[in-house]
Amino acid sequence: MTFLSPYWLFAATAILVPIAIHLWNRRQGKTVKVGSLRWLEPSASRRWSSIRLSDVWLLVLRCLILLLLSVALAKPVWEGTPTAQAAQKVVFISPELLHSVALRNIKPTVDKLLQRGYTLHRYTLGFESIPAESWQAISSDPTDSVVSSGNHWGLLPALAQRYDQAQDSVWLFTSDQLRHFKGAPVPLQENIRWVPVALESTTNWVQAAYTLSADSILLIIGQSNREGARYSHTRIANANQTLNLNGSQVRLMLQDDQLLAQGPENTSQQITIRKEPFRIGIVHDEPQQSEVQYLQASMQAISHYTGIPMETREFQITTQPDTSANWLFWLSNEEVPASWLEQVKQNGANLWVQSAAEPEATTTHLAAAGIEKIRIHQLATGIVQPESNPVWQTTNGENLLTVQPLGISKVYHFRSGFGPAWSQLGQSAQLPELLLPLLLTHPSNNQYDVRALDESQLKPAVVQPVSKLDKQERQQYSLIPWLVLFTFLLFLAERLITSKRKTA
Repeated sequence: MTFLSPYWLFAATAILVPIAIHLWNRRQGKTVKVGSLRWLEPSASRRWSSIRLSDVWLLVLRCLILLLLSVALAKPVWEGTPTAQAAQKVVFISPELLHSVALRNIKPTVDKLLQRGYTLHRYTLGFESIPAESWQAISSDPTDSVVSSGNHWGLLPALAQRYDQAQDSVWLFTSDQLRHFKGAPVPLQENIRWVPVALESTTNWVQAAYTLSADSILLIIGQSNREGARYSHTRIANANQTLNLNGSQVRLMLQDDQLLAQGPENTSQQITIRKEPFRIGIVHDEPQQSEVQYLQASMQAISHYTGIPMETREFQITTQPDTSANWLFWLSNEEVPASWLEQVKQNGANLWVQSAAEPEATTTHLAAAGIEKIRIHQLATGIVQPESNPVWQTTNGENLLTVQPLGISKVYHFRSGFGPAWSQLGQSAQLPELLLPLLLTHPSNNQYDVRALDESQLKPAVVQPVSKLDKQERQQYSLIPWLVLFTFLLFLAERLITSKRKTA
């Protein structure tokens, strides 16, 4: 039993009042009628010769009433012992790992866990169970298949909430592919054992297509593996043909201004053939004048490497946006005008917003597979955009570049800069490589990204302790109603005894 307001127990000192009354109460003497006092011998009164308690049981009754009232005011509660929850033992496997030949590497471990009473589930939003017969069919002859990306970090809070007991045991098997991790790492609960599995795969795809002349097409080819993503270019004749795409045979078919690429395993892509030069508009104010040179140098490098004709123009903030631009860079601390956003939304262009307001020093690096350690010196604070997804992140989990949908367009928010005061991006030869997939965005580019996440970013560094409480909180039962009822009965008994005593 515990008390919610224990300070009311001091009210129990009120029992001194009835004790004092009983000790000092003088009972009235009885009048005895006699004929004459001459024969009575004088004697001294013995009333005060000693103090003695009278009606002891009545005194005890009144003290008990006061004690019960003070206990009731202290709000006593009784904590019931909850029933112990049975330990849950589960194994989770991510979908891309279930459809990969790498499943053979973890099959012996999973089978041993199943023999020890573990249950098997998919690491998806619903945590669906995998029956034993399905597991045997999947694991006996696993094959590589294209699986849509999920968010392994995003599911961790739901998993921790479901298995929040210290006696629970959770094994989590996922791949280490970058495309399956979005946002920042979340604390990992200590009863969850996360085992990342390396997937060795290489993907090839057509990133973009340009018409350079009446009889030739320029293709930008992308290739991704664990180490990173690389881009190359090739020229093909303006006709249907079969292309050797880094060792994979891809059939190309022209359909007006669309190029259909059919690869192995019935995979297909549909790419719009661009006929105009790639146009870029850069708007800047005086404080960010120096940032323009880094962008222009990167665009020239991309154009020279890919062969894509590019046109870069500079604009003042007061001018209207270039309606023909495929990309607009807004380098200013001022807000982007609503007219610019509406123009971008209508034309399907992409917008890069770079504000240097409120810089904050930091010591971190760009986290990207296959990219050298690029130092980030400062980050702009106060930039929080709703419905935005991270594109570039730092090694400490900070969002460096985020993207926000705007109709069929996208708005990118960059929190740093290219100059030496902000970062080493401007001095890095890999900046064009980072910008290329953003400029030539492919609708299903994420499907072909098989880069591995940096080991320092893969698993959360902070371990969240498991709650020691059971799932059902300890039930508390108030004893106040029972104390009040018992006190009331004692009060009735005290009144009854007192009335009888007066009439006696």
